Amino acid sequence: MAQDFPRASVVEGIRFTAQIGVPNIVQGLFSKRELPVKIASRLGTEHFGYELVEGLVNRYGPGPFYVRVAKDESLLITHPDDLKFVLGGSPDPFASDPEPKVKGMAAFQPDALTISRGDLWAQRRQFADAVLEPDKPVFRLATSSAAGAADPAGELAGKPIRWEDIDRAFLRMIRRVVLGDSAADDTGITDLLGELMSQGNKMPGAPGPEYPEFIAGIQRYIDKADPGSLASQVAGAPTPPGGAAGQMVHWMFALKANLAANVLRALAVLATHPEQQREARHEVSEADLSTATGVASLEYLGGCLLEAMRLWPTVGLLVKVAHRDVEFPSGAVLPEGRQLLIYNVFNHRNRARIPYADKFSPGEWVSGTAAEDWSFNFFSHGPQNCPGAGISVFLGQAVMANLLKAGPLSVGGVRLDPGKPLPHGVDLYGLTVHAGSSV
Repeated sequence: MAQDFPRASVVEGIRFTAQIGVPNIVQGLFSKRELPVKIASRLGTEHFGYELVEGLVNRYGPGPFYVRVAKDESLLITHPDDLKFVLGGSPDPFASDPEPKVKGMAAFQPDALTISRGDLWAQRRQFADAVLEPDKPVFRLATSSAAGAADPAGELAGKPIRWEDIDRAFLRMIRRVVLGDSAADDTGITDLLGELMSQGNKMPGAPGPEYPEFIAGIQRYIDKADPGSLASQVAGAPTPPGGAAGQMVHWMFALKANLAANVLRALAVLATHPEQQREARHEVSEADLSTATGVASLEYLGGCLLEAMRLWPTVGLLVKVAHRDVEFPSGAVLPEGRQLLIYNVFNHRNRARIPYADKFSPGEWVSGTAAEDWSFNFFSHGPQNCPGAGISVFLGQAVMANLLKAGPLSVGGVRLDPGKPLPHGVDLYGLTVHAGSSV
């Protein structure tokens, strides 16, 4: 008889669905809903999800095992070797297009790279790589991006920074970086994106009513090609199937959904960790923030941002699907159509494998092995890694550096004690950071 993967019990599947599956849907798969996020934070949803998966891994792991989510069995992947096998085999044979994701993303980015396969994926990825330049330490537009990142820092310094404040400031920066200076004040285009993302939470399976207006707005900025913007690079890149505008949606979506949240949490943890804040301030003091190379040199500060993303991943659960039968190194076969789950909330903090699991350890990204660890998947790994990762980190550390220059950091609404394990959740809506003044 062929070897098969272990299976969690029906009761354990019910718990997994209730504690991990349902909260992910209720909080919003594409656009976070404020009240459910607040409730989940107060209830400690991420903590209980971690504890549940830790117990399952101790019982059935460390290799892959099945767990039932609602009515379907899915394969849970937690070991770095298995993560490398799966992510290294994406999008073929492990695609990122499970039906619920496709139905949701159809509302606001039906042509997305992440839900493409085969030649369609290859051509769209070629376009993304040509514009975003993921393999270059300092991309072509870094100088203009560094200048643009100084604006949100200037807007936020010296006053309480709450979620709505940093979100508004970052959306303006995102419009400038992606679409150009002329889009800086075009709040309508990001409002349309937000509305379409909210519609995506309902998984309609078709573009939202506002999608034609939204995509036409992006195309106008592509045609305008403001110097220093990503839109200005489109003409020199290979034309992707479905057009460039449909691909640029994801860049706006990914930055909107993640960057401000990651920076706010990174500032909060820096405010409560004096040793790491001193190291970051020393690095910033020696850098010329007016230059792209100066911002790019801030490796330790970049590590602070990456650590915040490890500790509090904005995407807690990744889902893939096998589009043919696949034999794993163990000899067990995953049938075609079966889903695979990567639960970042657990993998990023697996206490059995990561010595600094619940600590703020930015140095691990500079002189340690964190950057090569396939357990950490806020930007994924393998062929489907995020082509915009470099730009995202560059923009984040540029804003953080300018805020550190503005003065001391302090935080309210959360307790992040360096001497205790850090919590699994930080409520963005209850958080207030001050840069350049005290609470």
